[in-house]
Amino acid sequence: MTAMSIISTCDAYLRLPDVIAVTGMSKATIYRRINTSEFPRPYELGANSVAWKRSDVESWIESRQRRRAPS
Repeated sequence: MTAMSIISTCDAYLRLPDVIAVTGMSKATIYRRINTSEFPRPYELGANSVAWKRSDVESWIESRQRRRAPS
């Protein structure tokens, strides 16, 4: 399953490789933006497992697109 087919499903959870593929950001950039509240925090799925809600990542992408839209 590709990142784009995952993001088009209902409110699924995206693991880090999928978030990287969808956003084009590196792991370091994602976590840096989480620390500055510029990117959604992941949900803890287990002791050593986190994932992002697809809808949270989509909302973040849409907010970035609105910022770039001409006034």
